[in-house]
Amino acid sequence: MNIRNIKYKINILFNVNKLTNTMSMISFSKMNKFHKKCLILNNLYLETKKIILEIYNLKKNNLFCCILITTNKGYCGNMNNELIKYLLKFIKNNKNLDIIIIGKKAIDFFNKKNIYIKKKIIFNEKDEIFFSNEILNFLKLYNNVFFISAKLINNSSKIIKTDLYIKKKKNFFEKKINENIFNDYINYTLNYLYNENYFCELKLRMITMKSAADNTLKIIKSMNTLKNKIRQYKVTQDMLEIINGSI
Repeated sequence: MNIRNIKYKINILFNVNKLTNTMSMISFSKMNKFHKKCLILNNLYLETKKIILEIYNLKKNNLFCCILITTNKGYCGNMNNELIKYLLKFIKNNKNLDIIIIGKKAIDFFNKKNIYIKKKIIFNEKDEIFFSNEILNFLKLYNNVFFISAKLINNSSKIIKTDLYIKKKKNFFEKKINENIFNDYINYTLNYLYNENYFCELKLRMITMKSAADNTLKIIKSMNTLKNKIRQYKVTQDMLEIINGSI
C-alpha cells in the first residue's frame, strides 16, 4: 500500500464522516419538534380512548386485524427487523388475522414473501397521517385491531402492541355513537403511534450516524499513523541509500 492510496482512502473517510455527522444533526434537530407533538397526541389518544371504550358497542365476530408500522428509510439500527420479526411471530400464533403494513421497509420485505397483505400504505411524515374512509370502514368490522410499532422507553427502542378495542363488561352507558367520533379515535391512535415510531426512528438514526462518524475518525487516525510510518520508512531508506552511496 502506497501513500497515494492511503490519502485517497482518508479523503473518502472524511466525506463519510461529514455525511454521517450531517445526518445525525438533521435527526437531532427534528427530534425536539416530534417529541412535543408526541406528548400532545398521547394525551389526545388517551382521552379519546377513555370515552370510546366506555360507550362504544364493540363487535363480537372472530375477525382480527394487525397493523404494522415501520419506517420509510433505513440507517436506524435493527428497528425494522425487530418489528417485522414480531409481526411474523404474531401471525404464526394467531388465526383469522388480516395484515395492514405501513412504511416502505415493511412493503419491500413482504413483497418478497408469500403472505397475504390486505393493505400497503406509505405515509409522508410532513403530511397529515390518517386512514382513508375505505380503511376506516373495514376496521370497524373487526373484533379487535392490533397496532405493532416501536416506542422509545428509557432511551432504548421497544416493540409495543396496542389494542384498538379493549373488551369491557357491558355497562350502563354503552350505546351507539356518532361514526365521526369513532373515526377520529382510530386516526388519533394511528397518529400517536406513527409519530412515536418516527421519533424512535430519528433517535436511533442519530445514534447510528453518530457512532458511524466516530468510527470513521478512528479509522482516519489509524490510516494517518500508517501513512506516517510508510513515509518515515521511505525517508529512512533514502537516507541509507545516500549514506551507502557516499562510502
